[in-house]
Amino acid sequence: MPFCPQCRFEYQGSVKTCPECKVDLVAALEGVPTTDEDFIEVYSVNNRMEADVIRSLLEEEKVPCLIRDTRVFPVLPDWRAQFIVQVFRGKEDQARKLIEEARTDGAVSDQGKFL
Repeated sequence: MPFCPQCRFEYQGSVKTCPECKVDLVAALEGVPTTDEDFIEVYSVNNRMEADVIRSLLEEEKVPCLIRDTRVFPVLPDWRAQFIVQVFRGKEDQARKLIEEARTDGAVSDQGKFL
């Protein structure tokens, strides 16, 4: 699946340009392993802004992560939108703890769910 080199979101194969950053997607992110075996799904949110907050929080703590946008047409609003937070294998416990702390502090809503 393609990735945005700026916001680092992963999109469905039919998407060619990041709807937020307006840049062409790439097959892989430089310096980040992107095979399914390398990453574990840890959290799901329905809001891109919240996914961005979680991504920033994890990257600040040096937890490699990807956000998978499951919308087929990401330029259109979709009440079924789901953004899956994936972290590098072996970092899932640290990521869950950081997300739980962010939920407790109110930095992230409690509307998402742990996977």
